[in-house]
Amino acid sequence: MPVAVPTLRPWVPPAETKADVEWANLRTIDLSKFDSPDADEREFVYESFKTAVFEDGFLYLVNFGLTQAEIDEQFAIAQNALIDSKITPEEKERLEWKYLNTGKYTGYKPKGYWDIAKGVKDNVESFNYYSETMCDGDHLPVCLRSHIDKIAHFNQYCHDVINRKLLSLLSRMLELPENYLWDAVQSHNGVIGEGYFRQMMFHPVSENDRKKAAVQMHGHQDYGVTTLLLSQPIAALQVLAKDGQWRYVKYKPGGMIVNLGEVLEFLSGGHLPATRHRVTQCPPDQANEYRLTIGLFTAAKNEVSLAPLTDSPLLAREGYVSRFEPGSEGIVDATKIPTAEEWRVARVLRSQTPPEDIVEVKGVKFNRQYFKGIYVLEPI
Repeated sequence: MPVAVPTLRPWVPPAETKADVEWANLRTIDLSKFDSPDADEREFVYESFKTAVFEDGFLYLVNFGLTQAEIDEQFAIAQNALIDSKITPEEKERLEWKYLNTGKYTGYKPKGYWDIAKGVKDNVESFNYYSETMCDGDHLPVCLRSHIDKIAHFNQYCHDVINRKLLSLLSRMLELPENYLWDAVQSHNGVIGEGYFRQMMFHPVSENDRKKAAVQMHGHQDYGVTTLLLSQPIAALQVLAKDGQWRYVKYKPGGMIVNLGEVLEFLSGGHLPATRHRVTQCPPDQANEYRLTIGLFTAAKNEVSLAPLTDSPLLAREGYVSRFEPGSEGIVDATKIPTAEEWRVARVLRSQTPPEDIVEVKGVKFNRQYFKGIYVLEPI
């Protein structure tokens, strides 16, 4: 006899802020025109996307093939688990992530895990999935098990359809065959390859803590290939612009926010930048709201070397910035350049470690990390 799926409380987006904040002027890409029979429309998508990547590092996607009902359903599932606290205390303890042991964010993250300022702990709860956990079983809270098929379907579409189109455009920017990054770089094992999916909820912050800590999540780049984030109304995500100013990312109803990860910055020699972003306190008129975010972080195949793609005509013609410097041996041995898996695990293990050795190359600042006998320049 089929098991009834519990009815979810509908997700109603919080009201947008009326505060006078400075918004990032991000470009919007209509992905429905990616497959247009009109060559001019397809070319417009490519040129707009290329400009957004080079100039802004962040962009909006609309008309990407998911209905508003499907988007709202994902928010409702996360709302049920996190805002409505349907994950039980026993499940929270049993499923708490052990990322320092595993190099993966699998499972439940409790709030108050990290210090974000003197005397202030983070206010974030999240649940994180990998391909191997995107199925029914005891590794999931009961409240999520009956919805896991919907979660997996959503992620597979984002990974295999939306992400694949983005990688096609990015391959073209590198002047490589349009399937290059999808075939040679993107991981495909399981629903979302080696990437992960995160449902995350920021609790409202007390007035006292708002005064002590203006930033809830410090500036960082994502370490993977691409990040696909459903847009939501609470104004807190900020992107660092080329002029050095932080600006808020505005809500795009029914939209998706896209940015690139460090893997693409490494492989492209800096031509495809991983843009720095952070999460701040929201404006006062949203201070009592929960901020719910839903995102897919895609990843490269484990064995992919992060050495620049020197077979790219773009890199051959315009040059590139190598992210690798000699160590004590005086050479950059190709076997010492990290693979995507090695870098991914290293980044997870030191996710709360601030930059320790900042260097500047051609006017760009990097955090220099010693890795397997060479130095890796991590963009900051």
